[in-house]
Amino acid sequence: MMKHLLLSIAFLLLMMSAGAQAANDGRVLLQGFYWESSHDYPGDWYSHLEGKSADMNAAGIDMIWLPPPSDAGSLEGYLPRELNNFANSYGSLAEHQSLLSTLNGLGIEAIADIVVNHRVGSTNWVDFTNPTWGTNSITGDDEVWSNSAYSGISLRGNNDSGTPYAAARDIDHSQGFVQNDIKAFLDNLKAIGYDGWRYDFVHGFDPYYFTVYNGHTNPTFSVGENWSANKQVVQDWVNATGSTAFDFSTYYTLKAVIKDNNYSYLSTQGAPSGGIGWDPRHYTTFIENHDTPDYDPGNNVLNGNNVGQSYAYLLTHPGVPCIYWPHMYEWGSAVTNEIKALIQVRKDAGIHSESPVTIHRSENGLYVASIAGDIHSVFLKMGYGNWGDPAAEGMGSTWTLAASGTNYAVWSEGGTGGGGGGGSMTVYVQGYSHAYAWDSNQNPLLGAWPGTAMTAGAGGWNEVTISADCSNVIFSNNGAGQTADLSTCNDMPYYENGTWYASEPGGGGGGSSGSMTVYAQGYTHAYAWDANLNPLLGAWPGSALGTGPNGWSEISISEDCANIIFSNNGSNQTSDLYTCSDSPYYSNGAWYATDPNGGGSTLTVYVQGYSHFYAWGDGQTYTNGWPGSTLTNNGDGWYYGVIPANCSNVIFNNNGANQTADLYTCGPTSYYANGSWSGSGSRAAIFDDNDLTIYPNPFFSQASVSFSLKTAAHVRLEVFNTSGQSMKLFDSDLAEGGHQITFHASQLPPSNAMYIVRVSVNDEQYTRKIVVK
Repeated sequence: MMKHLLLSIAFLLLMMSAGAQAANDGRVLLQGFYWESSHDYPGDWYSHLEGKSADMNAAGIDMIWLPPPSDAGSLEGYLPRELNNFANSYGSLAEHQSLLSTLNGLGIEAIADIVVNHRVGSTNWVDFTNPTWGTNSITGDDEVWSNSAYSGISLRGNNDSGTPYAAARDIDHSQGFVQNDIKAFLDNLKAIGYDGWRYDFVHGFDPYYFTVYNGHTNPTFSVGENWSANKQVVQDWVNATGSTAFDFSTYYTLKAVIKDNNYSYLSTQGAPSGGIGWDPRHYTTFIENHDTPDYDPGNNVLNGNNVGQSYAYLLTHPGVPCIYWPHMYEWGSAVTNEIKALIQVRKDAGIHSESPVTIHRSENGLYVASIAGDIHSVFLKMGYGNWGDPAAEGMGSTWTLAASGTNYAVWSEGGTGGGGGGGSMTVYVQGYSHAYAWDSNQNPLLGAWPGTAMTAGAGGWNEVTISADCSNVIFSNNGAGQTADLSTCNDMPYYENGTWYASEPGGGGGGSSGSMTVYAQGYTHAYAWDANLNPLLGAWPGSALGTGPNGWSEISISEDCANIIFSNNGSNQTSDLYTCSDSPYYSNGAWYATDPNGGGSTLTVYVQGYSHFYAWGDGQTYTNGWPGSTLTNNGDGWYYGVIPANCSNVIFNNNGANQTADLYTCGPTSYYANGSWSGSGSRAAIFDDNDLTIYPNPFFSQASVSFSLKTAAHVRLEVFNTSGQSMKLFDSDLAEGGHQITFHASQLPPSNAMYIVRVSVNDEQYTRKIVVK
């Protein structure tokens, strides 16, 4: 009994001294990699991160989660081999140490990805080195013992205390030597500059051992990956370890909100519905990580138009928010700037992991919450539902728009918001002659009431420049017929009929004009809106689709670019979509320039030096049996064959001899010469086909097409699936020199995993085969 009592007391002391998450944690975490980082930057990722470190610091990043630090049996690092060898596929030991030194100098805490649930051997399944372990480090019920090469080994560990992992050997953490060597491994990481730990696959062994490792190392931050949508499962692990955990419940909820536009999901009995609604101090929130694009494909719903509202939620709500690297640095400057602005909102307000949340509205199409930071409060509005601003909704008149984007706006209490109030802006209105303006300290900005007479501008607008980039404003006719107290920032300068707009209302939201007809199948209604959030097809769920050609439903929109949601009279809706008139067909999550179901196309292939061609695809042969059909002489040195399909596999041969490899191309016309395809029989000197590469291939979530131009040219990049459906990914003029175009798997038409990439340079076409894993 005394022994059990002493063990219990020791455990309680350990829990109190180690792994407990800091209270009121205001830090922001950045995931400093994605799954393909080591593929895309072979041996150079640490240096790439170091080059971004000053920008991270300026943006307000406090911690960066770095990839697994050890030598591994996989490029990504999740099959650790030599734990204490810190040179890996992300860079050399010197580059690793240089990055950590730079981060420490900037005050950015380095969080290591700790993979100690499993391990691979150095030359076989069980020979562990650096540190050296015997086979009793492997759990007694590991699958290795069923392999005939190892079944005769009697030295085995105890049975697994968690979920088995089949891709490597499960480690027995009950062994004292294993615990001691893992403690030494963590000590070595701290010695080279790491501050905290992100634990991988935490349900793989008993939670007790995390208290042992955190108790020994006292990390500044600890977070575990327990991938479960069940809040109770994750909370039980948190309770057992004192560590934070990733808030998968919030992740799934936000993805569902984006898919359904139903913001009622964000509230459960008046509290946030994720883990942060239970125990915000112990949750790290996120919207994407290195695993989710590939292992949760049904939730690949994020794009440049909707990712901002996800971060508006994470960065205004409690928990410790984690930002995904591609969102921060690879989705374009607009997304980067949105995230940076929201980080600043969080910092300025003093929002932290335990900041109180009051949910005012949570319903289909609308979410409104106020969050009390230590410095001041903020209001967040998400969705397309009708809600003006905090002042207009009776929350007082000291609120200033601090950040906004598609389907979200954030107001700060007091202050100037929207970039701090420096600089200037020009505001526009019709039907008023004067403007009176004042800042958050009640200082007049355009003189005494009724302010300054405005100047007549273009298009019937009157305009005036205010010496702040956010301001309170009253428009009037020299003091008569005045508006209510208004407020705006330089991103919303046009005022009309009680609403502020980013650009001239009626001027073609986002610069578009004219109209377009869009097509969909399986939906009855379309809801559309422009860049100023003006509805284009009436209130939700929009207008009924009409009957179009070839089984399509259609509707015309009075813009040539628009945001769109298709639904069945409000149910079974798509995510927020966006298209322009050049890609009007929507099918299976992608937009197409032409009817993707259109049939009747043919492919004509040309070649020199061969007499026969054999073609096949989609389970059928398009030519005679091997060696195929005879090619026809075109009279100019080329021989051709016609294939009744958009795309086809092809082998050229001389009546069965001297055959090519298995080839693949798409139509309508394709010439094969010198080992590759093009669109005509004469190749332009501006492009060297040998320079065209795609990496990685196969790929998981994204790949890059690289090539060089010998002179300026017009380049178009298209990807075809095996049914001939295509997606245009790039179409623009490029200058002389090297170029790289990156695309994501989520952009591609549905396929059996194989695609053809076609790069058109002026009138010449070049193709490559790619595979998505």
